[in-house]
Amino acid sequence: MQILESSLIGLRSARVVLVRRGSPGCVTLFPMVHVGEPAFYDAVYADALAHDIILLEGVDSPIVRRVTQSYRWIEGSKRMDLIVQPRFRARSGQTIHADLSREEFEAAWRDVPLWLRLAIWFIAPLMGLRRRWFGSRESLAEGMSMDDQQSPEEIMSWNPETAGLATVILDRRDQRLLEVLHDQLDHADAGGRRLAVVYGAAHMRAVLRALLGQRGYAVEKSEWMTVFSL
Repeated sequence: MQILESSLIGLRSARVVLVRRGSPGCVTLFPMVHVGEPAFYDAVYADALAHDIILLEGVDSPIVRRVTQSYRWIEGSKRMDLIVQPRFRARSGQTIHADLSREEFEAAWRDVPLWLRLAIWFIAPLMGLRRRWFGSRESLAEGMSMDDQQSPEEIMSWNPETAGLATVILDRRDQRLLEVLHDQLDHADAGGRRLAVVYGAAHMRAVLRALLGQRGYAVEKSEWMTVFSL
């Protein structure tokens, strides 16, 4: 199943609705890309707000702000004319933070080898400047296609020296997201609720595995939402 598709049309994200037999509720996945056209975020947020509960990502840490300079500085580039994902605003009680706390993230970050932390600290802003000055929508979309299963290229590119970074950025956050998701699905009133998961696209693989393989859900429909056109 495709999660992101990069093509001549542009970059698209798959909005996936999953249901379970005998339950009137549903889970809708919104795989997020953190730089896109305003219309993409407007459409995702308006759709998500029609759900009863929304699971959101986000780690408020100076480390995260430094690392995300690699794409945050794209905003303002006239060549690309894209924005960084805006803050989600919803009524009180509708959203649930399904990510690591600042303290948890920074504790996990300290497990990443020092040389790798230093490399990322210096390289991230340089990448951001390069993309701002010389990048294009085409270069940004290149290689961003993603399925629910790892590609052979991803599997072969695994590197034990950088595995610690993947553990912090992906695995531990996947674990927290799934803990919150399972808790919501086990809630006494969850049967009839509509649940939205608004989270980075790379984390949707873990969600799909949990829903399809463990919880007995099935895909009811999947439709494309354009992140940005080319």
